[in-house]
Amino acid sequence: MKTLSALLIFCPLILTSCLGGGSDYYRDRVEPFLKNLKPNYKPQVVDGVMEPAVFPDLDEDQKTLVGIDSNHDGVRDDMEIFINRNFPYDYERETYKQFFKRAPHFFNNYKTMSRQELINEGNGFMRDTECFRYINGMLKLPESKEVSTFSEFSTLHNTNLREEPLNFKARILAGETYGSGIGTETEAFYTCPEKIQLKYPLKK
Repeated sequence: MKTLSALLIFCPLILTSCLGGGSDYYRDRVEPFLKNLKPNYKPQVVDGVMEPAVFPDLDEDQKTLVGIDSNHDGVRDDMEIFINRNFPYDYERETYKQFFKRAPHFFNNYKTMSRQELINEGNGFMRDTECFRYINGMLKLPESKEVSTFSEFSTLHNTNLREEPLNFKARILAGETYGSGIGTETEAFYTCPEKIQLKYPLKK
């Protein structure tokens, strides 16, 4: 799986160019999947949350910066549905959804955020990755098939409008060296979503 930490080490100046063209994964994998699903879409309860009652209008969603979140769970409707149906393990779903839950704050405030706030925002993505790796290793489960190709960044920044915050951050932090600061399994565990911590307690 691609990790943000590796991308930041090798591509500190122009993140989008290092991410393979930004929206390719969304265009090639997510959008076709959702369009095929739409005619037979039936909302389900996944991880205790009812999915959107109405299938999202993908064209309208992509005209907005934050996207449509009709059930107000913090995750864009299109990606909530895609994640629910492509990742069988709850820790995968919860970890990936964290990327999208953090996005609205960043998208709405990135122009006024300090350098440290922008660094903290980037580190949050790395902490999510550390959580995913720790839980996956602890459970010793095979990764879902989609994991090897899933791109959190290209699904989050899947339009020109949504790429601009990422480009802005790259310009402000050009040449910056930073990392997640997570060095132990215990530290990685405590970055996991609360639901994951409750279901998979830290080993004694």
